[in-house]
Amino acid sequence: MRLNVSDITAEGVQHELRVPVAVSESAGADTADVFIRLSRFGRRVLVEGTVKISVSLRCSRCLRDFSYPIDTSFREEYNPAEDIGTESEQELTAGEMDIGFYTDDEIDIPDIVKEQVLLSLPMKPLCIPECMGICAGCGRDLNEEPCECGTGETDPRLAPLKRIRELINDRKE
Repeated sequence: MRLNVSDITAEGVQHELRVPVAVSESAGADTADVFIRLSRFGRRVLVEGTVKISVSLRCSRCLRDFSYPIDTSFREEYNPAEDIGTESEQELTAGEMDIGFYTDDEIDIPDIVKEQVLLSLPMKPLCIPECMGICAGCGRDLNEEPCECGTGETDPRLAPLKRIRELINDRKE
């Protein structure tokens, strides 16, 4: 849904929408419940709203798919892209870093919603905070059952440190 800026009245415009949002290419789109309010001040547009969605993510440790709920509010200012100049590349000032820009007198609502959802995602998604992951040796999910394949084996690169620890323990005795 693209909203024409000139259609925003002096009182503003409000919409309740259901917007499909694809977080990753491998997973399908999840549907976000969005409440959005747009107010216009000359050519500037203030966009406020809330996004509620449950996205499908993959755990960083055990690789299981899980559902991650997002309930976020946002407030963004949008200015016409013509206001930043006509040069192909231009350095943004610190004040312009928090401002969005629109072109052709239109604001793309699904793009705003997707941006807010992506900003709310964790850097390292975990199915549960205590997720133990998978065994590097056999690939078993350590959340389901313990693994016996790695006990007793020492990384050969750590063997000199093991010898030093044994020498220190011998001196203590």
